[in-house]
Amino acid sequence: MIVSSKVTAVFHQKPLLDYLAGRFTYQPRDTWQARIEAGEVTCNGRSATPHQIVRQGDMIACELPEPPLPEINLDYQVVYEDDWLLAVNKPGNLKVHGQGQFVQANLVYQLRHNHTPPYPEATLINRLDRDTSGVVLLARDADTLRMVQAQFAARTVAKTYLAVVEGIPATAVQTIDLPIDRLPSAQGVYRFGVVDDGKPAQTVVEVLRPFPPHYALVRLTPQTGRTHQLRVHLAAIGHPIAGDRLYALSDADFLAWCEDKSRDNMPLPRQALHCAHTTIWHPHEQRPLSLTAPLASDIVAFLQTLDPTCNLQDIL
Repeated sequence: MIVSSKVTAVFHQKPLLDYLAGRFTYQPRDTWQARIEAGEVTCNGRSATPHQIVRQGDMIACELPEPPLPEINLDYQVVYEDDWLLAVNKPGNLKVHGQGQFVQANLVYQLRHNHTPPYPEATLINRLDRDTSGVVLLARDADTLRMVQAQFAARTVAKTYLAVVEGIPATAVQTIDLPIDRLPSAQGVYRFGVVDDGKPAQTVVEVLRPFPPHYALVRLTPQTGRTHQLRVHLAAIGHPIAGDRLYALSDADFLAWCEDKSRDNMPLPRQALHCAHTTIWHPHEQRPLSLTAPLASDIVAFLQTLDPTCNLQDIL
């Protein structure tokens, strides 16, 4: 396949090899050099050399083999569809969009190219982390995308999450009001946390069902939309989401787990976080539109190991 990109200002007047190795780090420098020397890379449609100087706006193209798909969960379901909108119940272990080795291994690519029927126009309205399951919204035209994204920006979209947390919160219903911002972390760790001068963030936490002695099922209603907000807030009050390695481990331990996941001792292969409900104002039909995604099967299975007699339908 042919992969192309435009040189950004950061790499203006830099050698082609520096551009490729610096921007596309999923392949080492010597591999990029070998590809250039083999004639697999062009600059503005012409053959190139490793030390050729590139400029902002130059079009760089490279012929790459189709990458093998990483191990992903493609068991997603379209839970709503009309002429303007799609809603998908995304499983854990599936990126919503991707690049590099994930250029095909993501929800948007699958919907556009491999779904039956395909949705070539599908464009993300909102995102979930790779290992968070639940409702993802997509637009089928540019006007719908703009209008619904404006609702997210204005905080008029109502979202409800379900999560399994470590420990049992002492208060049945509480509002966490703690500011959040990016934390200084080791290279390879992208972590947020509670910071005094961070951005305001509020989350309502309701205990739905304790699973003594170590876990509880909670309902989460974010009042703001900060990055990793729910994960950060729950970890901050001493009840991290079950399976959330990023916010339960130190930088060093998290990086060690990334290198060797066979030593993992957490109860779930991903964080037990699920976007269960999203309500928007339908911009074309002028009515509230509530979208629901049933609790993911892996979270249900985990809860049933804690209490086989539990009827989740009665709780949810």
